Amino acid sequence: MTLQEELQMSKLPAPGVQLMLQLMLTREAVVRVQEQLFEAHGLTIQQYNVLRIVRGGPTKGHPIYEIERRMIYRFANVTRLVDRLELQGLLKRVADPKDRRVSRVVITPKGRRLMDRLDEPVHSMAARLTSCCDEEECLAMASRLEQLRDHCVQQSGLHQELVAATS
Repeated sequence: MTLQEELQMSKLPAPGVQLMLQLMLTREAVVRVQEQLFEAHGLTIQQYNVLRIVRGGPTKGHPIYEIERRMIYRFANVTRLVDRLELQGLLKRVADPKDRRVSRVVITPKGRRLMDRLDEPVHSMAARLTSCCDEEECLAMASRLEQLRDHCVQQSGLHQELVAATS
């Protein structure tokens, strides 16, 4: 379905606006599939993200602030996510031997088993969602999106300029 059809637009906006809308719609389409996969395993996307970070981290674990820094969806309350995952027995907090005020988050054997079970479905989901492109196209698109994301980060003061211009 075209952008114009999906959003029922009488005319297409400027190319940059079209790109932003396509990115938002694509993100939503991917998230819907991810939600279904993770919910079938008793997780939210944000909880999966925390488990992914902790599993890939050092064996001594990550402090909460490090998990927050590595999150894809940065609006999530990581402390609350860790609390819920700890209640499910998937993560645990351990005291940092160098600084007792800091706790580190480590994955439990139960959490590792769950993540190991999810590896194949996540890989399969990604392969199916991107099967409309060959490997070269996937890598090229990923590179272009990285370039766009880096440029967006460099525009950090843009929102202040735009608000000032409309005031």
